[in-house]
Amino acid sequence: MNRFQFCAGLLGSAALAALPIPAFPQAASAQRLDAPGAIDLAGRLRMLSQRCTKAYLQWGQSIASDSARALLQESISRYEAHMAALKSFQPNPAVQASLPQLQTLWSQFKALLAGEPNRTGAASLYDANEAMQSAAHYLTVSYSNSNGSPHEHLIGLAGRQRMLSQRMAKFFFYRTWELFEAPADMEMHLSRAHFTAVLTQIEAARHITPAAQAAATRLRRAWEPYQQALFASKDTATMRTNAAQVAEGSERVLAAAEDLVALLLAQAQGKST
Repeated sequence: MNRFQFCAGLLGSAALAALPIPAFPQAASAQRLDAPGAIDLAGRLRMLSQRCTKAYLQWGQSIASDSARALLQESISRYEAHMAALKSFQPNPAVQASLPQLQTLWSQFKALLAGEPNRTGAASLYDANEAMQSAAHYLTVSYSNSNGSPHEHLIGLAGRQRMLSQRMAKFFFYRTWELFEAPADMEMHLSRAHFTAVLTQIEAARHITPAAQAAATRLRRAWEPYQQALFASKDTATMRTNAAQVAEGSERVLAAAEDLVALLLAQAQGKST
């Protein structure tokens, strides 16, 4: 273990241990799903594909490695629970075709996550992870097309913010491991542009509740220091210095985005917030 790995692990583990745990729904397989709920779960699969890879890269570089290992195992368990729940609700042919394809990709992807992380494994995950995210996105859109109400559209958009929070950290950690540096840098900037544009769109939405508007404001507050840490420097050594802060920020933004999605979901399902 080099000096960077030791320091990042020592400082990052303490910081991440104090983070709020994102409010994932419990016992997803036991839920009776409707279209908004399915969009939420399928959208979370997009995020979990990125979070699994982010955690693998963190663990492999000893960036808060104990916390990263726990995040990886939790993300795998959540992914499988959500897949099981979604199989009980397949309202249209597009969903019926998408789920088996995603299951096949997940089985292959999960095998790559097994064992101690290393650079060879990280390189193998790069394309497999992108295929997983694309398939999960198609599934989310397929559920959205079953109704397509404005509220469901917003759930999908806000759910994508969860994914982008993890995607930017994932590409950051590819850069600190000096893998796929040019494409990872490009993807970080594209993800930031998308995140910023969608957050502005959600903040301007007229048909969301005051509670959801307040949650969007909290997401904005969490986002600003996170993006500063992500894009403070392109120098690899400096990025490594910021690695623990990026890991922490990615989880804070994720928790804020989960809050927002939960409120939008409650509104779509007619529940009081």
